[in-house]
Amino acid sequence: MTTVFQEHPKQRGRPTPISDAQLHNRRDQFVQILEGSWGEIGWQLPRCKKADDLALILRPLAESRSWIAEVVEIFCRSSSEAFSPILRRVRSELRKLVEPLGASEESLRLVKEKLHKLDATLTQAHGRSRRIVKRARKQARKKISKIFVEHQKRGDSEKRLKARLKSLEGSFARLELFRFIKSKRYELVPLHFANAAAGLPQMGWRQSMRRNRHSPCSVVNGRSYQVFKAIRYLIESLNTKTEKNLVKSFRKSIRVLPSRYRLPQQEFAKNWFYLERAIHQSLRTKSLRRVLPFEITKRYFQQLQTQSYLDTVLAEQAQIPLNPTKVSGTSDL
Repeated sequence: MTTVFQEHPKQRGRPTPISDAQLHNRRDQFVQILEGSWGEIGWQLPRCKKADDLALILRPLAESRSWIAEVVEIFCRSSSEAFSPILRRVRSELRKLVEPLGASEESLRLVKEKLHKLDATLTQAHGRSRRIVKRARKQARKKISKIFVEHQKRGDSEKRLKARLKSLEGSFARLELFRFIKSKRYELVPLHFANAAAGLPQMGWRQSMRRNRHSPCSVVNGRSYQVFKAIRYLIESLNTKTEKNLVKSFRKSIRVLPSRYRLPQQEFAKNWFYLERAIHQSLRTKSLRRVLPFEITKRYFQQLQTQSYLDTVLAEQAQIPLNPTKVSGTSDL
């Protein structure tokens, strides 16, 4: 019996600028950021009029002092020029500078070492030997000067190209993300948004989506996003219009939430004091009904972050007792 072994075909095209592991890790970071701030940005994102609007929406996240700022910073960079096809050329020019810069740096190191040895030798040389060493030192200094000038020119070119690349990448990232939003090919939820954004600016949103969408995300559907979805479900299921009746119906509906909202149900029961306050504040903004889930979610988390000692006491007294019997419902995929 003859066994034939076939080699895996080599991938065609340019080498990928980011590994799958790096891409998926960045995707997971985006999911955590987006789900945690969906109440703040979820309503605004699909209503962008131009790519630069994304910078205004995401800038509050980029100004945070946590790791979040580093992840979203690319979309908020100020840019002195609109994105153009020269981005690829600028990257190519930078890559071409790597080898010459390294070579000139190594040459400088070697000549400096030689000069250092000549300086040490000079103290031991006498007569004709001393003149030879001095001549060699002079030549080494001239060579250092010449190499340094060339190295500095390349270094200046590198700085200029890096500054331009940074500007162009910011414009490209915003434009690609804007194109993803306006394509309407995918429902605008944190996971899809993260799949499209993770590869930017190293690749377009379609390639980023293609490489991410079949890879499971372990952090998707976290607590913050479950809270948002439960609030949205309750708002959409209530028909009352007055503030008093809506709050009353909202409180009553918490006890009969479907099982897919089990975690938010327990949280709402425990934190009804803060949720009720967030609902009242949101209703007084006179927002559209479909905007309320975002407003309430945003204000609810703000309440939790700024609670006082008095609030904690009042919140404990305002807790909603839940019926221990199992509630019906289906899982939320």
